[in-house]
Amino acid sequence: MLSKIRTDIPLTALWFVIPAVLCTILFIVIFWRKKDLKLWMLYLCLNAISLFLEDAIFIFLNSYEYKPGILKQPYADNALGAYFSQSYYITSIALLIAAYHLRFRWNILFTAMFVGIEYLFLFLGIYKLNWWHPAYTAVGLVIYFAISKKWYNYLLHPSSRLVRFFTLFCINYGNYAVIAALPVIFEAYRLAGGWFADPVRDTIAVIIVILLTRSSVIAVVCFCSLHWIIKAFVPVLLFVGYLVLIQLHIFIISSFWILVLFSSADIWTLLFCCYFNRKLLQSEIRKTAGERLRF
Repeated sequence: MLSKIRTDIPLTALWFVIPAVLCTILFIVIFWRKKDLKLWMLYLCLNAISLFLEDAIFIFLNSYEYKPGILKQPYADNALGAYFSQSYYITSIALLIAAYHLRFRWNILFTAMFVGIEYLFLFLGIYKLNWWHPAYTAVGLVIYFAISKKWYNYLLHPSSRLVRFFTLFCINYGNYAVIAALPVIFEAYRLAGGWFADPVRDTIAVIIVILLTRSSVIAVVCFCSLHWIIKAFVPVLLFVGYLVLIQLHIFIISSFWILVLFSSADIWTLLFCCYFNRKLLQSEIRKTAGERLRF
């Protein structure tokens, strides 16, 4: 992976790296101060939501381009900038707003900050707009920050089966994305879908479909509380799927450890999903029982 990094990284890369470090510190402070495991659930959900939008407008519709200048491969470098933006910058602030129940004026303030950063990146030449406009960013962030507060309130007081299922699905997708993103960007494996000429962009597009499928399957078996034997069979079935993709020369891995990473991610995500489904279900039952007692 280190061979994919440029030896002549420009100073402008600091505009991407320093905010990522600061946002990581912010994550640590929030989790340490709040000591609420549901905030980790919220982070994965928010990460998934931001990535759903990013997948559509960035990967498939080519809305804008990042130029951190860190990686040799141009599209991988572009994707790394997008990864920093969605999984660190925006998500960390949304988590802060939700965790501390900040008022709407903070939504506006942070939205203005991000729009200002967007214009700064344009001025510095490390960001390029194709058809996107900063006004779209402003509207999207106001909605996104509002969603973060609503979703955290649901996690604290769950009441809807539909929202619980969508939460589990987003937790799975967010979890997979955290594990799979950097190996994709550093070209540790390839997925040949033939959708785009650039191999990195093609790989990211195909992995999105695979992540959506894996997330849906695990969300269903956990939400429906299927027998543990069926749940245990899911990682085995997914592993067989990887082998089939390898035989078809669609899934091209640089090392056997990539296969181990994918299979470990399946097991970890399944256990994680089952645990949080149980927690949310218990909260729903307690809330329902409390409402019945009042009547």
